[in-house]
Amino acid sequence: MRIVVLTSSYPRFPGDGTAPFVKSIAEHLARQGHDVEVIAPYDSDVRPMDTSGVHLHRFRYIWPTRLHIIGHARSLIADVHLRLPVIVLLPFFLVAAFVTLLRVTERQKSQVIYVHWVLPNGLVAAWVAAIRHIPFVISIHGSDIFMAQRNWLFRTIARSIFQRASAVTACSPELRQAAIALSAPENTLLLAWGADPVLFHPTLHPLENRRTFGWNQSELVVAALGRIVYKKGFSTLITALPEIVSRYPRVRLVFGGDGPLREELVCEADRLGMSNHVSFMGRIPWNRVQEFLASADIFVLPSVKDKYGNVDGLPTVLLEAMSCGTPVIASDIGGVRMVVENGRTGLLVPPGDARALANAITSLAEDPDKRQAIGQAARRAIEEQFNWNSVVCRLVDVLEQTIRV
Repeated sequence: MRIVVLTSSYPRFPGDGTAPFVKSIAEHLARQGHDVEVIAPYDSDVRPMDTSGVHLHRFRYIWPTRLHIIGHARSLIADVHLRLPVIVLLPFFLVAAFVTLLRVTERQKSQVIYVHWVLPNGLVAAWVAAIRHIPFVISIHGSDIFMAQRNWLFRTIARSIFQRASAVTACSPELRQAAIALSAPENTLLLAWGADPVLFHPTLHPLENRRTFGWNQSELVVAALGRIVYKKGFSTLITALPEIVSRYPRVRLVFGGDGPLREELVCEADRLGMSNHVSFMGRIPWNRVQEFLASADIFVLPSVKDKYGNVDGLPTVLLEAMSCGTPVIASDIGGVRMVVENGRTGLLVPPGDARALANAITSLAEDPDKRQAIGQAARRAIEEQFNWNSVVCRLVDVLEQTIRV
């Protein structure tokens, strides 16, 4: 197939952790022999990098360069509020994306447009698909549906796009139902994401890696990784820490990532007297994420639906930790239950429940055999089912069906 991928986020430089799952999907499509062209907006942090058989096109929509703030996790403040300049820049973004997509589909003779995020990219895809008389397929991820639900204009636009789309995929049941409520097809596909078991694997030298991260060898390391925004639920993890420490004093909570709420977490840990048990590592380069995840004793994904109604779909970092053989504890929210079998490949806890989270962490901290069994079962689940090859095979079926119609 000749596939053009339209996305508003894509890794910008070697080691960038911005939307790596989009890159993984595109590259695995290319590895399966498909002709893949990716269109993404320019960003001031863009640097040359290996595209692994994918033809990547970056479009500029404004000058000076520093004003490129749409996509790449720059458009929303704390993943909640749309930044005011985005409204002004959006028409320029749409026109530039439209011109680029029109040009690439003509040159490639594209058979299908594959779109990540219904807003704003679905609008551009719908225009070009109508002109080229080709289908377009949308994968939704969470923030796009969140914005559609909060704003009547975005909601109206999303409804129009969904009505024209040939197919839609969602990475959680909640997102699927929300999309259907916005006029997405009733047969919207529930498609869990994956991880690369070759890239994310149990580390051979965990103690050596722990030393490079500055972790004490005698401590039990509980790791969390992601942008520090409300929906990640990191405050719940901080709140649970005093109870964990009272029952298992040798614990260290390690946060990888950065974001606008970092100082709030730092202050909360200090207020609870837990500063000596918490480390904030800042951004972890993408090429070190495997080491970070595989060297931890436990990985925690404490996601919540924040007070504004925003929620993650299915963070791929959870699957990557599972692929590394690290036992995971996750909130039972979004698409998590699609990939975690409670008690076998991980532990599930109610979102926002600090006591339940503390109990789950302590239960694994005190039982090394249980940690090992869960980590091994999680690794097998990735190898057998939740890997990018399997995900892309299902996606290819969807794309091929839309072409045949």
